[in-house]
Amino acid sequence: MSIEGEALRLHERYKRGDVSPVGVARAQLEAIGRLNPGVNAFVLVDDSFTLEMARASEARYRKGEALGSLDGVPITIKDTLNVAGWPTRRGSRTTSNAAAPRDAVSIARLRASGAVFLGKTTTPEFAWKGLTESPLNGVTLNPLDPVRHAGGSSGGAAAATALGLGVVGIGTDAAGSVRIPAAFCGVVGYKPTFGTIPLDPYPAAFWQLPHIGPITRNVADAAVAASVMSGPVGADWTSLARTSLDFPRSERKWLSKIRIGVPAGLSSYLDPVVKTAWEDALSVIAEEAPITTVEVPIEESRDIVGALYRLGCSHAVSLVPDEKRTGLHAALLEFIAPVQSLTAEDLLKLQRRREEIASRLSAILINDIDVLLTPTMPCLPLRTDAPAAEAADWFRWCPFTPLFNLSHGPAVSVPWHSKAGAFPIGLQVGGAPGRDGVAIAAAAMIEALDDRRHPARPQACAHVG
Repeated sequence: MSIEGEALRLHERYKRGDVSPVGVARAQLEAIGRLNPGVNAFVLVDDSFTLEMARASEARYRKGEALGSLDGVPITIKDTLNVAGWPTRRGSRTTSNAAAPRDAVSIARLRASGAVFLGKTTTPEFAWKGLTESPLNGVTLNPLDPVRHAGGSSGGAAAATALGLGVVGIGTDAAGSVRIPAAFCGVVGYKPTFGTIPLDPYPAAFWQLPHIGPITRNVADAAVAASVMSGPVGADWTSLARTSLDFPRSERKWLSKIRIGVPAGLSSYLDPVVKTAWEDALSVIAEEAPITTVEVPIEESRDIVGALYRLGCSHAVSLVPDEKRTGLHAALLEFIAPVQSLTAEDLLKLQRRREEIASRLSAILINDIDVLLTPTMPCLPLRTDAPAAEAADWFRWCPFTPLFNLSHGPAVSVPWHSKAGAFPIGLQVGGAPGRDGVAIAAAAMIEALDDRRHPARPQACAHVG
């Protein structure tokens, strides 16, 4: 894997004085003002806040005291994560507009790295679905095709990243919410192993499904951003068993040395356009590495995650004061209705079967293969005029991403541009818990194969002054 992503290239340009953090920040803010109205990716932009961070970064570079490869690099943050001084609205009219008193741990680490915060990005209400639309902020459109959705729930982060607004977009992912919009918008989405990036505040009612992860335009930047945010902290007890990500070179196998598995019967889930692109990808990858078919319970895993996810959303709704309930999205209330009658026995069965599947998958990913490869999504992005019922029933058209929330393993969505179609698809590369290095290496090698066939594709942050 090449370690030189956009962040490192920008860092080197800052050191040489080719561009400045303030100049880049100003250019990015101007581009947001010009491009955001066409997609609705941002819910908050604070020019003075951003420029203050950029000026501090520029002063460090002038003194030769840069904090690392993210110093001065523009990033965006999903509006589910706390940033000190900015409100966290979570896409809901029921939330407060008061400023958060402190950063989430992951955001504090980004601040300490010198990254420059451009603003907060859109999410559906309480991040409940695979499309980004909310009563508070409206619909986020796909920059590749504005008659289609950007995906969700980190749709604003993906749309902004695809437009070159920020080198990194920070999202959250409890059933695919980083990888779904990344695939739909033609960018990279990385969900690290559960607990690697601490959750703060810890979502105790979400059954260890949520993760924090970056959305970028290349795999290297995703690895760098995740590394900065990673590492244990006492506020998240699940992070204490994890160490910081550093992606040592010893784990960066070439694709020909990585054992790739593909779920049996996968093609039956795919729309014709995605199926064509998927078969194209397999034909190219198979020339570099052996591919094995494995048995994976895709639908059962999705349904288990769907039930547990609904329980988490139900808890979020329960915290809304009664007098504000009328402000909730009606579709969210319909989404959580199926789990209201679950019994304790039902929950025990769900959790027991989840653990059985997770253990089975980890055994496959250690003993038989190194990574599991699927399309990230079985379909192209939904059109904005799709029936409301189709949009709300998002677990039905999202069969592959929940598997790695269930199992806690890392998963990376990397774009694949088929010769047969103009619209890219995402390829999901998943691994066993703790084997992020292997998943990132495989994703980077697939990215290189795609780049080899499309060398003219834009690679860099387009708005740097």
